[in-house]
Amino acid sequence: MSRRWLRTGVAVLLTFSGTVSGLRGVHAQQAGTDATTPTSATPTEAFRPAVAGLRPVADHPLSRVLKFAHEESAYLQQTVRDFTCRVTKRERIEGELQDHYFIDMRVREQTSTGGQETQPLSVYLEFLGPSHIEGRRALYVAGQNDNKLLVRKGGRRFGYVVIDVDPFGESVRRESLMPINEIGFSHLLDRTIRTLQQDVVADPSGDNTIVEHITTATINGRPCEMLRITHPQRRDGLQFYSASMSIDSELHVPVRFDVYDWPSTPGEEPPLTAEFTYTNVTLNPGLDDATFLPAILRRP
Repeated sequence: MSRRWLRTGVAVLLTFSGTVSGLRGVHAQQAGTDATTPTSATPTEAFRPAVAGLRPVADHPLSRVLKFAHEESAYLQQTVRDFTCRVTKRERIEGELQDHYFIDMRVREQTSTGGQETQPLSVYLEFLGPSHIEGRRALYVAGQNDNKLLVRKGGRRFGYVVIDVDPFGESVRRESLMPINEIGFSHLLDRTIRTLQQDVVADPSGDNTIVEHITTATINGRPCEMLRITHPQRRDGLQFYSASMSIDSELHVPVRFDVYDWPSTPGEEPPLTAEFTYTNVTLNPGLDDATFLPAILRRP
């Protein structure tokens, strides 16, 4: 599993836990932002130990984040069956910061009853830009289509061609840090929980972990809460310098997250690893099987 995928997964979970009312140690005012502009705020307080040193895990700055993440995971599994949204994303791949991508997305979460899967994870993506991939469509249904990602090429030449590719292969990783089988809210949350647990192991004293909770933020005109986690010093086992995410106050789902790596020299701005913004989110629209049939790739 690549380190860059871990970084992206970390950021996703960090904000989920901001929906729970226990993290009230930081208050900051934040202006509105559009779908492609990162939010910014100056926190006035943060969860950070006054004295470095070993202490029980329960007192770690991430302990409350993990507790709330588990609670949020249970909530999402009970309430969110499917969703639609528009995603604006930008990622640094192989050292180069890519253009913004604009994608309409439809997702049915995986569901199980009595230990038996009743609905596989199903994902349909339609790319609106940039121009060289405009019109691209991608379909993934776990356990179907030989577990392949079906892709209509899009773009200016031979855009109608449909191919099947390995969803975890090199060609896919060159275009996205996010594994398609973890696009659903629940999958992203589970991965982030595992990564945060690794962070606790890597920084057991918590002296290199700062958790900020920003109670007033706006994403695309909607009220949100933001949670930001920062590791000032690079250490083995830590995945990122800073990761933040914003939760829609009404929908209780993440609508923006970003991840930054450590700056190469002191005083430099930390380089952006990835940023994702979700707009036009609709929960439980009742997506049916026809939404995820291969024929949708070939329609005009």
